[in-house]
This record gives sequence, C-alpha cells and structure tokens, in this order.
Amino acid sequence: MAVALPEAGAAQGQNPPLPPPRPDRPAPPEKPDGKPPVGESAEQKATDADDPDTACIERLTKLGLRFEKRPPVQENACRIGNPVSVSVLPNGVEVAPASLMECSFAEGLVRWVNEVVIPRTSEHFQSAPTKLLIGTSYQCRDQRSGAKLSEHAFGNSVDVMGFEFDKRPPLTVRVQAEGSPEAAFQSAVQKDACAIFSTVLGPGADDDHDDHLHLDMRVRKGDYRICQ
Repeated sequence: MAVALPEAGAAQGQNPPLPPPRPDRPAPPEKPDGKPPVGESAEQKATDADDPDTACIERLTKLGLRFEKRPPVQENACRIGNPVSVSVLPNGVEVAPASLMECSFAEGLVRWVNEVVIPRTSEHFQSAPTKLLIGTSYQCRDQRSGAKLSEHAFGNSVDVMGFEFDKRPPLTVRVQAEGSPEAAFQSAVQKDACAIFSTVLGPGADDDHDDHLHLDMRVRKGDYRICQ
C-alpha cells in the first residue's frame, strides 16, 4: 500500500503527517421500531414484568408467605405450571403439612384466611388461628365420580381437615353440635369461602365431604360456582 510522502516543509517540523483515519465503528443495530436496543438487564426486567408466573411469585413474596418455588409438574395428564410449596401464610398461620399448589391458588388461600378465617375465629372463639391442617393438596387423580380429573391434579385445590388456635383446642372439620360455637365458626368459614373459591364442599354437601372442606378454583362457564 503506497503512503504519501510528506511535503518538504514537513521535514523541517512543519505540519507533520497525520495518521491514516480510523474506520468508524459500526452503529449498534436498531430494533424494528427504529429505537436502539434496550440493555439486557432492562430487557429481562421488562420480560419478567410481563410474565404472569413471575408476577404471581412476586405477589406471594410481598404478601409475606413462606414458600418454595418448585419446577413445573407434569405427571401423565396432571400438571402444575407455576407450583409453590407453601408452609406459612401471612399472620404466621402455618400450613401443615407444607402443601404443593398452583401459585394463583395460594393467593386465594391467603384471601380466605385473611378475610374469613381470622375474623371468624376472633368472632366465635375470641382467638386467632395458628395452623391449617391439610389433608390433600396436589394429587394426580380423577374426581370421585371419575368423570374428569380432579382440581387436585392441577394444584388448584386443598382439603382442609381442621384448624388450630392460640387460645382454644383444635377444631376437626365434621358435623358439629347444633348451636355450638364450633358449628357457627365452621358454617361461616365454609359459606364465606364461596366468594373466593369456585367450589366449596364440606359437611352437609355429601358423605364424601363430611370430614373436610374441599376448596378449589375450577373455571366454569359464566363463572358458575358450587357452594354446598
């Protein structure tokens, strides 16, 4: 490659030759909308904010639950897309044993305990709940009728067997003595659960539910609910 020699004056210290120009750096690629690309971390944050699974986990964290995020469950036709193992609800109410469920169902369980169980415990027992006793949460099985998969198969249901309290003996879900504080409490938490869950079955519904409260969030046409 030929290089231009300096003029005579340059040899005497006048106007020394300039180095050859550096090639311009290529401009960063533009996004289809003409805007420069967002940094990777900011872009990831935007993606996470739009992800409903991530948003649900963040809400549980802000609510103060004690839980573990678990990998998605796929067992034959049974599945949980965004599973969490919940051990303690807000206000220190323990879930015993720790129960695997869909993240969105955990939010419903928090609502029920905060809006129904805690105030009804105070009203009827002048006490506070300390523990939910769970019989079944996730379980890959059909409904008892065998017609279709149970909501337990999607982590979208729990069976509550009883409650423990700070100032009185535990209560086991069953047909309670008529007119008793236990009957009034159990009836209230069962009835008021219908505003939160799409299926509520318990004592009085049928023989299969005389010893627990079945709560689930099955989606039905027209927001149809079963409350018995």
